[in-house]
Amino acid sequence: MAAIGIQADENPHADGKRLYLCPAGVPEVHETARQLSHFGYATRLFDDLSGLLEGVRETPPAGVLMDCGALRRHPEMANQAVRAMAASIPLACMSNHGDIGSRLEAVRMGCRAYFTRPLDIASLLDTLDRLTAPPRAEAGKVLIVDDSPSLVAFYAAHLSDAGFVTQTVTDPMKTLDALADTSPELILLDMNMPGASGQELARVIRQQDAYLSIPIVFLSAESDVGRQREAMSTGGDEFLQKPIEPEHLISAVRSRVIRYRALRALMVRDSLTGLLNHTSFKERLRAEVARTKRLNKVLTVGMIDIDHFKQVNDSHGHPAGDRVIRNLSRLLKQRLRGADVIGRYGGEEFAIVLVDTAIEAAVGVVDHIRKSFAALEQQAGESVFRCTFSAGLAQSPPRMDADSLIQAADEALYQAKHDGRNRVRAAPSRAD
Repeated sequence: MAAIGIQADENPHADGKRLYLCPAGVPEVHETARQLSHFGYATRLFDDLSGLLEGVRETPPAGVLMDCGALRRHPEMANQAVRAMAASIPLACMSNHGDIGSRLEAVRMGCRAYFTRPLDIASLLDTLDRLTAPPRAEAGKVLIVDDSPSLVAFYAAHLSDAGFVTQTVTDPMKTLDALADTSPELILLDMNMPGASGQELARVIRQQDAYLSIPIVFLSAESDVGRQREAMSTGGDEFLQKPIEPEHLISAVRSRVIRYRALRALMVRDSLTGLLNHTSFKERLRAEVARTKRLNKVLTVGMIDIDHFKQVNDSHGHPAGDRVIRNLSRLLKQRLRGADVIGRYGGEEFAIVLVDTAIEAAVGVVDHIRKSFAALEQQAGESVFRCTFSAGLAQSPPRMDADSLIQAADEALYQAKHDGRNRVRAAPSRAD
């Protein structure tokens, strides 16, 4: 088996999805593999189809990118083995031809995506990310507040079996702490509890802007319709009467979570990158700072700005500038952890929160991303160019509020720009 291994550069925050490319002798394939490696793909090149199929049998990859010419050179093998491979592993094809005959030939082999040369790396990455992404559960995060430990365990068990992640609270006075820690997508709230009723808790929750849109589903044995309506007027979205059939509970929770996710995405996400917008990022930062204080932990905030971005727009046009922004956002999403927070702060500026991460470690992570971004080939039609970014970081503690963290990180970013750009600078360890 002739194979060439090109592994993604070492990075503890990269997802390292394995991607096979074939054949290795096709024009651009080595450069394509190198570009993909910057986005966390561990790429491996095979000289021919038989080597690829053997490699797939030994170690199945997350996906395969193949030149259509490799299929034509082995029609019998392609008709059987490639089809069998594509049944379980996402297959994308690249070709010099975009006619319907060539596309049909690829589709009949099980191809799920088709690219014509010259390859657009941004489009290729979008598609590969989608094809190789692990299936996302349709469930969500649910906070259950009920003073009965047995009922809490009952609800949590059935929702967990349905794929939901649950957090339980039996003391209503601890509800706000649980909200801050878990960021749920729905709250199941018992109506009658000692210390604070469900209606009272709903009013407290709705007084805070960060929790205005989270669905609240009341749980109660109350059968009087008037009392149910009164409860709903305090901020509830649905009323479930005890005893509740597990199927009914799961169905009600799932539909509310799906709707919440759709509305939330419109409210908090930047339309170009899918990252948190400016306002939503600051809300998340405040929540993370509060959690850091409460648990006596640390976090690091980073401000990132693309260098000489106006020149990109002036020289290559705004569509090319948008692709650069999307490439950096994709790199940040792939290299940072799921628990970290990423936002588009404005224009070509990004903001990040590395939770439970001291500034020394954060500098290494962000600098690794900086080097990868600088090595990326950006495209604008037939022209190819590169971009860099500068970054400033600040840690909490010593800075103990969101505004001072952002200001310190911004000042460190300014220093990085002053020192020549394309570098990462940390704010002083002591707050001013």
